[in-house]
Amino acid sequence: MDNKFESPANPTIQENIHDMPSALFVTDAKGNILISNEFTALTVGMRLDELITHNVEDLVRLGYYDDSITMEAIKTKKRVCRTVHTNKGFSVLSTATPLMYENGEVRLVITTSFDYKEKFSKNNLNHHNSDRNQDVIDTENGEIVTESLAMKNIINVCNQIALFDSKVFIYGESGTGKEVIARYIHKKSNRKDGPFISINCASISPSLFELELFGYEKGSFVGATDNKMGVIEAANDGILFLDEISEIPLDMQAKLLHVMESSELRRIGGVKSLPINCRIIAASNRDLWNMVRKGMFREDLFYRINVIPIHIPPLRSRRSDLVGLISTFIEELNNKYNKNFVLRAEDFQQIINHNWPGNVRELKNYIERLVVTGQTDTVQYNDEIGTDWFAFDYFIKKNQGHFSTLKDFTAITEGRYIKQVLAACNDNATEAANKLGVHRSVIYRKLNRMKEILKENLSG
Repeated sequence: MDNKFESPANPTIQENIHDMPSALFVTDAKGNILISNEFTALTVGMRLDELITHNVEDLVRLGYYDDSITMEAIKTKKRVCRTVHTNKGFSVLSTATPLMYENGEVRLVITTSFDYKEKFSKNNLNHHNSDRNQDVIDTENGEIVTESLAMKNIINVCNQIALFDSKVFIYGESGTGKEVIARYIHKKSNRKDGPFISINCASISPSLFELELFGYEKGSFVGATDNKMGVIEAANDGILFLDEISEIPLDMQAKLLHVMESSELRRIGGVKSLPINCRIIAASNRDLWNMVRKGMFREDLFYRINVIPIHIPPLRSRRSDLVGLISTFIEELNNKYNKNFVLRAEDFQQIINHNWPGNVRELKNYIERLVVTGQTDTVQYNDEIGTDWFAFDYFIKKNQGHFSTLKDFTAITEGRYIKQVLAACNDNATEAANKLGVHRSVIYRKLNRMKEILKENLSG
């Protein structure tokens, strides 16, 4: 192993330690490691692909750790927090948090750690631990579930700016949770008792923008039988969230800019200007500055809304958030549909490895499909193949023209055999790996490969 991974005194590690994510284990109720990261592997001088083949009790027995707070959390069913010492000289303040089923049994354990250089005294340890960002942060309309440093930094920024009326521009891919962040700012602001008005600008017909934003007076046009308040006026003393602001027509952008600058508006058909006192938070999944350069968005409006920019990274860039999101969505949807869906370890690993181009929204929709149908993609392919070797043989003969190489056929045969061994071991991947004489990571890799080949060769 490269020497630079063997000592915390190495200058390379010292210089970059603050850029590394907090150490992370996710284990099942038996202590088998389902997911980890490079920093955790670094602290014990082990490759990541090797680390995820272990049980945390094995790591203690082999001397990588002095003890296991993860196993203590499993046994006590309570959060455990203390400093753990590794064989490579790291002393890491860690917290193991068990996630429970409704019946009180442990479902998963998430073990996180503070940065290596961060110092804590016995007197301020409990105080700091209670004040640090929690894994689940309540909002008015749901929760922010986060473990990634990127999202925790965003929450810290939101806490700092919430009490000011500066305009905020939230940008990021579709489905990353821009409105959730906007609602969090509202909840933390001095406008929390006022309204939170959300409008999706992409869903409004261009001809109706002015009516929606400004409202109208009775008799101002045919069909205007009463006064109607626009969303800007409705947000007085609160927050107006303009989602997908990039879709506002150019002529309406000028009128919106005037409202922001003058803090007043006039309804359609009205003669009196009305005072406006709302904080505006805008959001977009498009590159607004690029639109400005192309003449598709007003430069003056861009500068007006872009006082405090907040970028929400895509889910694929903060995979550690997946664990809490998956668990939260399963629990929420099990309660909603009165189900008792349990995600298997191998399916959990497949979800972790997926890039989720639709981000949190796509993930939640996928989890809802699993909870409702009780099936994953892997199960669907198994049903297509069959449940025994005779059915599998028939399936291969029927589709033999689809497979291009012997290597593909061999990979499918291996995957099918692994599934049978897993079934015999009650889906215990560690036990199956021992019987097959391979690491657990090999099982997941070969199952994923089988799935890929089936999709590639049988899609037509």
